[in-house]
Amino acid sequence: MKNLKFKQMRKIFLALLIGFSLSMYAQEGSEKTGIEYNNEGNEFVRNKDFKSAYNSYLKAIEIFDADGSVIDNNLIYNTGYCAFKAKKYDEAIPYFEKSIEIAYKESKPYIYLTQVYMKKKDLENMEKWVLAGLEKYESDKSLNKLAGICYQKQGLIFYKEGNKIKKVANESGWNESDPDKFTAEYARADKEFEKALPFIEKAYKYNSNSKNTLKALQNIYTNLEMTEEASKVKTKLDAM
Repeated sequence: MKNLKFKQMRKIFLALLIGFSLSMYAQEGSEKTGIEYNNEGNEFVRNKDFKSAYNSYLKAIEIFDADGSVIDNNLIYNTGYCAFKAKKYDEAIPYFEKSIEIAYKESKPYIYLTQVYMKKKDLENMEKWVLAGLEKYESDKSLNKLAGICYQKQGLIFYKEGNKIKKVANESGWNESDPDKFTAEYARADKEFEKALPFIEKAYKYNSNSKNTLKALQNIYTNLEMTEEASKVKTKLDAM
């Protein structure tokens, strides 16, 4: 009787042990490899699910890094690209910087890194990276356009301030009640236009077909009584 109970308990124990082992094996077998995560990310990209693609690529990188495997250059770039498309701008930065370091995808990581800083409204770093890109790819249309946008944004800070000062002066009645103050405010506005001018001229240099840049440039020249320059810009605008 005791032997029978012992045999029954042994069978139960073995069944539990086998079941547990099979369960562990199933769990281990369900773990994806770095390659599988990478392929999964590629599929998410095809479906334009960039957030999920970014997460899959991250897991692939973690696995490759943990087992000492070489991380493919394309995986590094794709991770940054998907972070950018998913609006994870800070997360995208190191992957584009690494892509630049390994000279992968030519001008593209410069273009995206410049756009990252534009999205973050960090004009200093935007200028830094677009100029770094242009040092190597001076004829790249996207980089030239981004350089134009960068300098336009910097110039418009001063340009808008100058317009604001003039608007207040024009609406104040100082022209009749206090002509000296009115003149002084116009002179203060001109100082802002002078600050804006070199930036807007650079914007025009890199992106000469931007109507917004040309309009700002014409208005600055007009405000600063640079009649000949204003006339040339107007002629170009009229021809567009």
